[in-house]
Amino acid sequence: MLEVRNLRVGYPTRTGLVEAVRGVSFDVGAERVGLVGESGSGKSTIGRAILGLVPAPGIVTAERLAFAGLDLLEPSGRAVRAVRGRRITMVLQDPKFSLNPVVRAGEQIAEAVRLHRRVGRGEARRRALAMLDAVRIRDPERVYRAWP
Repeated sequence: MLEVRNLRVGYPTRTGLVEAVRGVSFDVGAERVGLVGESGSGKSTIGRAILGLVPAPGIVTAERLAFAGLDLLEPSGRAVRAVRGRRITMVLQDPKFSLNPVVRAGEQIAEAVRLHRRVGRGEARRRALAMLDAVRIRDPERVYRAWP
């Protein structure tokens, strides 16, 4: 489903392009995959490149970067937006720092559900609780109401 060929991510500097990721290639089928490596090895940068989330002035190139046949390097970014959060996503190394500390944890999960699934508040809450339960979070109701 995911094809990555010769992925490169670089950042321009006064002295030239610094490559944070060089020549990464792999294929992923319909399974869940985790990237493992030392701190600073480029795991998060690879994920961001695949999802079209490399911040400017970063430059992403690849011989092929596709998900389910969609070209993820398409200039308008339409292909990535069509699948990001619905069919492909990533969990950062330390996701607790990805949550807003002034918004309850469950509300943030429900907000993502509402954004990607276009459902009402009640349905988003129900789905967020189901997600917490699916990953075996003890007492999903309590965690939903908890601050990060």
